[in-house]
Amino acid sequence: MIDVTTLTQLITQFRNTTASNSVSPETVGSILQKIVDILATAGTQANLDIIIKWHEALKTARPALTALSQGNADRNHIYLAARSVNLYTGAQADLTLIQIQQATTERAGAMRAQQVVDLNAARRDVADIKKQIQTINSLLGVGTADNLYKASQISCQVINGELHLLGAQTLTAAGYVPYLFRRVRKRNPYKNKFATAEQRAARKYCQAKKGWGLYGSIYAVKLDGSKILFSTNPHSFLSVKAEGWSADASTLVTRHTDLHGNVRFGLGRSSVSLTDPKNPKKQRMIRLVFGIGLAKPIYPGTAAITPANLASSLATFTIIYDPGTQQWTFST
Repeated sequence: MIDVTTLTQLITQFRNTTASNSVSPETVGSILQKIVDILATAGTQANLDIIIKWHEALKTARPALTALSQGNADRNHIYLAARSVNLYTGAQADLTLIQIQQATTERAGAMRAQQVVDLNAARRDVADIKKQIQTINSLLGVGTADNLYKASQISCQVINGELHLLGAQTLTAAGYVPYLFRRVRKRNPYKNKFATAEQRAARKYCQAKKGWGLYGSIYAVKLDGSKILFSTNPHSFLSVKAEGWSADASTLVTRHTDLHGNVRFGLGRSSVSLTDPKNPKKQRMIRLVFGIGLAKPIYPGTAAITPANLASSLATFTIIYDPGTQQWTFST
């Protein structure tokens, strides 16, 4: 509908003018022109029809959100408060509280109070672990909690045919010494002194054990700067001070010829033939894996030495027998 307030005001003004006997053609024309102007600005019936259709269409429209805010919360749930308006009637209403989904390992969401408690506890535990790491590092002399094992990460590298140990300067300066290890599979005889005769007769050997075994002792290997040197003592005398040192890979194996003319070398308690079993006229390629690590000096007869004693990582290297050159060489 057209707003008639302005027209009513003009009519009232015209009546007052007439009552005072001061009406004139100019006055009447001015009032009529104002009425025309008001009518010219009023909407047409076509515009009104469009507005009516649009207003009717709002009946099917869903309410629109006008406000969002955090609602009530407890230890396990948090809610979202919302306010809406009906686009047809203009009525406003508060919606039912909306529960925000909880965070899980599969999806994001709101954290429960217990999750916050657990997170804070984990942060405290991490802080305690850092303190313990710092204490352990200070005892081992391998750095601070921020660079755990940074100074103890070592590796082997072959340079001009010789084996070098890289990254050991910090530990060697702190008094740590190298130890040599090799891959072993042991099955020692069963010698339990508390076992009965029947038990010892039924069980000749212990269970087989695989892993890294100490090769010799503290006297089996040493460092000359970064170059690794091996004791030239016979394998049965690697627990005493070395009479000489060598950087040659063949120092780690003992080569001999058996009664049948086969070239063999010792490996622990075994004797391994270099002869190719598929072609007795040829020799085969052999690969032996060793490891080297650094620990505090532990002399023969005082305590067992295992990789658990190491203050460094275990750097591995391989010695390879080439049947073409009949020589042992290093590889990493």
